Amino acid sequence: MAKLDAFDLRILALLQQDASKPLAEIAEAVGLSPTPCWRRIQKLEEAGHIRRRVALLDRTKLKAGVTVFIAVKTAHHSMDWLERFHAAVQDLPEIVDFYRMSGDIDY
Repeated sequence: MAKLDAFDLRILALLQQDASKPLAEIAEAVGLSPTPCWRRIQKLEEAGHIRRRVALLDRTKLKAGVTVFIAVKTAHHSMDWLERFHAAVQDLPEIVDFYRMSGDIDY
């Protein structure tokens, strides 16, 4: 995909605020008709600028108001170990994401 222009950036901003917003509202807000706006959204998805659309949940209503960060150190730093670690944690719903860190902590 070519460089993002002002239309693309505004579309992304609107989708990031509310991905359930109707196409007609997004198109009107950015100054496009629905068909070209939809084509741009499709291209943004195909190019990977939009990876997925998600729902933000209310942690208080779900009684999950605490976010916990866990530090993991390992003596192994191979791709094989990382893949096995990823496989072990990816299906745990409590784990939202994990990151490779620099410094004294590995993950």
